[in-house]
Amino acid sequence: MLQRDCILAVDDGPTLSNFLRQRYPECQVRRADSFLSAIDDLGHLHVRAVVARVDGQYPQLAEAVAGLREAVGNRSKLLLCCAADAEPSVRDAAQTGHADDYLLWPLAGRELDRALGFVDPLSSPPPRAGAGLDELAAVGDAIRHLGDDPYGLLTRLADMVRLAMGSTAASVVADGSAASSGGTVAEPVLSEPLKRGGKIIGQITLGERKESYTSADVERLRRYAELVTSLLLSAEEQRKWRRDAMTDAMSGLYNRRYVQKFLDDLLGRARVERFRVTVLLFDIDDFKTYNDTYGHVAGDEIIRQIGHLFKAHCREHDVVTRYGGDEFCVVFWDADRPRVAGSTHPADAFNVLARFQEALKTHRCSAIASDAQGRLTISGGLASFPWDASTTVELIDRADRALLRAKAAGKNRVFVFGEDTPAGSSAVP
Repeated sequence: MLQRDCILAVDDGPTLSNFLRQRYPECQVRRADSFLSAIDDLGHLHVRAVVARVDGQYPQLAEAVAGLREAVGNRSKLLLCCAADAEPSVRDAAQTGHADDYLLWPLAGRELDRALGFVDPLSSPPPRAGAGLDELAAVGDAIRHLGDDPYGLLTRLADMVRLAMGSTAASVVADGSAASSGGTVAEPVLSEPLKRGGKIIGQITLGERKESYTSADVERLRRYAELVTSLLLSAEEQRKWRRDAMTDAMSGLYNRRYVQKFLDDLLGRARVERFRVTVLLFDIDDFKTYNDTYGHVAGDEIIRQIGHLFKAHCREHDVVTRYGGDEFCVVFWDADRPRVAGSTHPADAFNVLARFQEALKTHRCSAIASDAQGRLTISGGLASFPWDASTTVELIDRADRALLRAKAAGKNRVFVFGEDTPAGSSAVP
């Protein structure tokens, strides 16, 4: 006959059995110090439930749980309990070995009551009013900000998980970046890996909360880990779409759309921080002739080589873009110091031009001839903020006027807007 008032505790010490005796003084609690001892006891003992305390390092845990399940039979409960850090392996073992449930140690009394069937699960206190709406709002907020910088998105995801789990603190680590909500998780209580394509890319970690975490919370966190992984993937794809929309596919440089947005943002900063911005527009002299003579494939190769050669001679923070056709737009700006009264156009732009034009003299472009050297030249125009223009449209327009002047003056030179002679030593006889 099944002894409804008997519980068998499986633990290598008295901790679990003592907890059960204190929680259920009306029940007889017996202890077995190993799975084998428990299986032996169950040969002559019929109990209400078996509660086994295990860790993730137990050898062949799934097989041991399956053996205990067979000894327990289907009329009694089989529950596992483990520390939070052992939860993933114990969860798998519980599923494989057909345990009824698993709980986190230290045990939460109400959760154990429900698992053993001592209380009606519907008697649990109702959730906090509005909690579900708050949770949905946090998810919606994360989705709306998928385009944020990676750290900003991680912070919102940490906020979302902390709110959903009721934790004092939560952290999300993914692809080498980390963010927290509610403070640093100094002593993790619960964690769940973030997986993509079978590979672990990060982890969610939770701090403590007022009530102990339950196995239902573990499953809830697992679902949130899946949601976080999906949102991170969507954010990565969105950033890729934006990069593609701002990149010239043929040259690999940023495109016209990008430089216009970049200049709008940069000029806003420059007004406040008082630094200079100079735009260079240049194109390849007689480019149509090369296209007509050698074909469009050769023309594309010339554009790629010119763009990357110029970029190689720029400062790291300057921006080189393909503006359209054979025309390029370069943005020079002072990243390290404000402008002062009496400043002129930055010598840095002239220095880059000089280095580039010197390199172009010896550059061999196989697209137009295997031994071609020094045949390619450029013409350009320079304009600067705040002297020549105050907006993006005006700045590019002024640089374009200077470019047209360079063409009219015989090509192979660069003019500064408003000046009558070529910039620096850019005029080549």
